[in-house]
Amino acid sequence: MIFILGLFTISWSTRTASGGKAVEMCKEYGEFVFAEEAAPVLLPGAKVDKTSQCGIVEVPLIVGGEKAGTKEFPHMVALGYGGAKADGAKWMCGGSLVSERFVLTAAHCLRSRDLGEVKWARTGGTNLDDAGDDPGNPQVFSVAERKVHPDYSPPANYHDIALIRLDRDAAFDAYTRPACLNTEAELRVKTAIATGYGRLGYETDQTSRDLLKVNLHLVASAACNESFKFDVNGKSLPRGIAGSQMCAGESAGGKDTCQGDSGGPLQTVLEEPYCMYSLIGVTSFGKFCGMANSPAVYSRVSHYVPWIESVVWP
Repeated sequence: MIFILGLFTISWSTRTASGGKAVEMCKEYGEFVFAEEAAPVLLPGAKVDKTSQCGIVEVPLIVGGEKAGTKEFPHMVALGYGGAKADGAKWMCGGSLVSERFVLTAAHCLRSRDLGEVKWARTGGTNLDDAGDDPGNPQVFSVAERKVHPDYSPPANYHDIALIRLDRDAAFDAYTRPACLNTEAELRVKTAIATGYGRLGYETDQTSRDLLKVNLHLVASAACNESFKFDVNGKSLPRGIAGSQMCAGESAGGKDTCQGDSGGPLQTVLEEPYCMYSLIGVTSFGKFCGMANSPAVYSRVSHYVPWIESVVWP
């Protein structure tokens, strides 16, 4: 186990045999961390250098978060609703780019009660104001297809995971690049990073126009079930926290994901491939953003790798 950037990182060499396609594609996408640069003098047989475009920086201890770096989370996607064009959209959910054409998000993000189906996806940026002011290199896509997990059945919050197919391939660069899928059922990390543009607190409707990041502790299922004990046997969590779910938060409060962060990633930094993230969770739901002993619940990515592979890389 290696401690890097304030997080325990995972090496692909220690991963299980399941999710073979996901592991293969992770290594392939890892090559896009580097950009080729020609030698300053073009001589016969001159070597082409590869330069790292890695933007990962140290994450300090959304609600209680801080601004993300321009190239820090190149897989982060903002999802938009309404508007005849993307510049008129309301950006209300998040997602993660997992291939040239697919975004992983929460099932409940496929439709807004007031604005209908998700219509737009935006990669490569860290600010939702006028794209011309974004310090990144935003790419905007229309949504070509929405694919919900077949076992998602609201109002129950289980299997809250979905895939969105973009209208064209994303162009990979320093600002837009897929993340890897975690394939390990048992996590050996204690903390992970959540990112999103959601509400800044439970008692405010103000959302962030900047992409925020926050470091959260993973919470054991027993402790998480205790936090949601009044929901157990109800419509939303009739069986309590399931094995397909996981929880993260801070017992003292002050740091959390919140409304508007739904569908976004819970992630760790991989030891290898270099400068790549592993998606371990998809933000699903919570109770009181940033309050003490009130963790948020995430769909556990490893549980869904076979389904994701069947859709993304059939």
